[in-house]
Amino acid sequence: MLKNSRLIKSSIIVMILLVIGKVLAFVRDALIAAKFGTTIETDIYMFAFGAVMLLTSIGYGLTTTFIPIHTENIEKKTFKEGNEYVNKLLNIFMLFTIIVTILGIIFAKYIIIICAPGFTKNPAVFSMAVQIIRIMFLSLIFVGMQSIITGVLQAHKYFFEPSAMSIASNLIYVIYLVFLPDKYGILGFGVATVLGFFAQYIINVPRFKALGYKYKFILDFKDKDIIRLFKLMLPIIISTSLIQINMFINRSFATNLYEGAVSILDFSNKVTMLVYEVFAVAISTVIYPTLATHAVNRNNSEYNKALGKSINMIFLILIPAAVGIIVLRVPIISVIFKRGQFLESSVVKTAQALLFFSPAIIFYGLRDILSRAFYSLKDTKTPMINSFFGIILNFILSSILVKFMNVSGLTLAASISTGMITLLLFYNLNKKVKGINVKNIITEFVKILIASAVMGAVVYIIYKFLGAHLALTMKGNLIIILISVIAAVPVYVISAYMLKVKELKDIFNMGSHGAEN
Repeated sequence: MLKNSRLIKSSIIVMILLVIGKVLAFVRDALIAAKFGTTIETDIYMFAFGAVMLLTSIGYGLTTTFIPIHTENIEKKTFKEGNEYVNKLLNIFMLFTIIVTILGIIFAKYIIIICAPGFTKNPAVFSMAVQIIRIMFLSLIFVGMQSIITGVLQAHKYFFEPSAMSIASNLIYVIYLVFLPDKYGILGFGVATVLGFFAQYIINVPRFKALGYKYKFILDFKDKDIIRLFKLMLPIIISTSLIQINMFINRSFATNLYEGAVSILDFSNKVTMLVYEVFAVAISTVIYPTLATHAVNRNNSEYNKALGKSINMIFLILIPAAVGIIVLRVPIISVIFKRGQFLESSVVKTAQALLFFSPAIIFYGLRDILSRAFYSLKDTKTPMINSFFGIILNFILSSILVKFMNVSGLTLAASISTGMITLLLFYNLNKKVKGINVKNIITEFVKILIASAVMGAVVYIIYKFLGAHLALTMKGNLIIILISVIAAVPVYVISAYMLKVKELKDIFNMGSHGAEN
């Protein structure tokens, strides 16, 4: 059982690995911006990558479904039975992903015609889009295997290799973008993307073998646990792919706006997803097996404590992060992307889109925790219904707001729809689970919001003062960000401490509890 101090420690280590991966991801994105800018080539790559990521949501749904089932195997079955189950699953999904990949390659042009109509207006653009999406579909071959193996590791509470996957893939992307883009262009980067997915798979294999798992070719579609997983997995795939589905919808709208619209949407999304993926994913990754274990053992008291702790940790980190991004959005975009083909006009448009995207950071993180709470209780129906509602709401809002606000309308639609369905999901969980300390969660939320507002005001004053005295070059913007962060952290910590935010005190006291098991 993970106690609070161990939960925080594990989350921090995972966060560090994810931070390294995301730093490399931003180097990658900065290089993409510099080499290709907000051009039609970048639009095509972003759309193709988004299409693949939408399909990799199947893998994420598989991992999410697999963890509580395999946790139960570990707790109640022999290792041999667990190993056979893993092999059956590996073989089924290898077969499935190969079939999907072949179909994707064959029908690539129809995917573009239906989902990215803006790319069909120019034959050369259409041809390039078809080529790139065909190359990118090869990535799916590695997704199923990676999803199962990372699920095995997380069920055994090994989080570090799965958290290092982005480091492996982004190293490949960076190497390509530094040395090869002039020779092989965006098509070559599509090949590098496939190699990146392979790297994400292979990095988990040594630990998988060290745990004693051995590969065997076994196909058994009638296995009861396999059938149970399939029944549970479909609604989870729909639920966990909400972000990707909404982004895919928004990219489709953006293809009809102007050249670079898809790129601007994606570059603003990358800043949003940095904070979400580093902090929220780290917390939800660590907490999920713990919730699953408490659920299996029917330990309601510890379950509710772990759930409340993770929700408050999400607030503690993501609320100030969202506020900071809103205030410093222009210098952030400038430092990360403004070079080469990424011009000042692109900075302005991307920063405007980011303004309306930033609140979604908090909702994404909270929704992850709430969804996984339902999954640990083997309730996949509620998050699925919630996701359907979110997708429909995002489509309606996007179709309306894009007419008045262009790309910013799409990001605002994403934030509003995600916020509404997150609140609905929390309401449903509170009805389902008895003993959640809602009063404490609301109290901590208000305290953290106040502390973040104080921090935001200080950062805004610093930004305006420095902006008036510094040239807004790369160096000037970097100085603004660094000084603002240096000032923001103590202001936020002191404000939160004075407001007696409990999770902050837990972090301060973590060292004294380090010996606990």
